[in-house]
Amino acid sequence: MSLSNYAFEIENAILSSPLVIHHDFKVTIASPSTGYIEARVVFEDGSILALFEFLRLMEDSVIREKYRYHYMSQNSKMIFRYDNAAHHKEISTFPDHKHSGEKIIESFPPQIKIVLTEIE
Repeated sequence: MSLSNYAFEIENAILSSPLVIHHDFKVTIASPSTGYIEARVVFEDGSILALFEFLRLMEDSVIREKYRYHYMSQNSKMIFRYDNAAHHKEISTFPDHKHSGEKIIESFPPQIKIVLTEIE
C-alpha cells in the first residue's frame, strides 16, 4: 500500500461517517517513504476530532510512527485522546494509551473507523 492510498482510506472513512458535517484534510508526502496526515473533523453537535499521523512506508506496509486522535467538545474540552507520546510508562501498552477525562487507559493504536464509531 502506498502512503497516498492509505491517506485516501482515512479520508474516505471520514466522509462515510453520517455525523460529519465538515472536514479539512491535508496529506504531506515528505519523502518517498515518509509523510503525515492532518485532519480536523467537525460533527453535527459541534464536537471536533483533530487527527495527526506521521507515517513511514516499510516494504508494502504503512507504519504509524506517531499518532494523535484528539476528540473534543464544541467548546474545546477534551472528551478523549488516543496517542503514542512517550509518557505514562506505567501503562502496559506503552507508549500507546488513551486519555479519557482524567484517566489514562491502556490501548492499542486505534483505526479511524473505530474512533469514528466511538464518536457516533
